[in-house]
Amino acid sequence: MRKKLRNLGYVLFLAGTVLFGIMHLAIALYIPSMGGWGDPPGLIATVLSEIAGWVPYVLSIIFMIIGAFLIAIDLSNNSSLWQNINADERNQKSGAKQNTEEIK
Repeated sequence: MRKKLRNLGYVLFLAGTVLFGIMHLAIALYIPSMGGWGDPPGLIATVLSEIAGWVPYVLSIIFMIIGAFLIAIDLSNNSSLWQNINADERNQKSGAKQNTEEIK
């Protein structure tokens, strides 16, 4: 289950990044054909409104956030897992030393 969530996080983050890049490419290609824009909404907001690109732009940001969140959760779970494994190994080593001392 953890592996599936980690892979989903990677896919969502990559898909969001690609979609974000494609939207910025579309914005850059549309800017030369614009006549002008208003200062309060700004250039990107004006272009996104004219090319109806708000949905994919916001969706790309949401994908990246969800993907990064899933990856961060997986990394935090794995780091605590490694800490538990290392603690168990230390306990086993110290237990092995005690056993050899008891045998002597």
